[in-house]
Amino acid sequence: MNKFRIGGITVAAVALIAIAGSPASAGTSVTSYGGSTKTTCDTSSKGVFDHDGDWFRLTDTCADHMSAVLKVDVAPFQSNGGYDFSIWNSGKAGSTKDVNKNYAEGTGVCIQAGMGEFSSGEWANWGYWTCGTA
Repeated sequence: MNKFRIGGITVAAVALIAIAGSPASAGTSVTSYGGSTKTTCDTSSKGVFDHDGDWFRLTDTCADHMSAVLKVDVAPFQSNGGYDFSIWNSGKAGSTKDVNKNYAEGTGVCIQAGMGEFSSGEWANWGYWTCGTA
């Protein structure tokens, strides 16, 4: 009887170690690049959703006197091109703006980077929508 008790305890301990060592979530980080009108720049902006901590990072990648902008759509997703909020980075080329949110694990998050004029709110040159999960 003692052998069975020790064996059962060993199996339970190994299972607990395996569970404790597994990641808490299987989220997906994504990146979107905005197009550029300046011939010396491949992109105008780089938007990232990092599922580890639910961070949005928006980098201005071109010295074109324009701002980087990121549209964000969080599940349940908007229809007809809608989105939940936008993030603007009106800093100089190379600057990054970080925005932190908190979503339930498994929540869908889509981003689309572009460029715009912060003062007027006009924007253009959108990259592709890319979607991940928190």
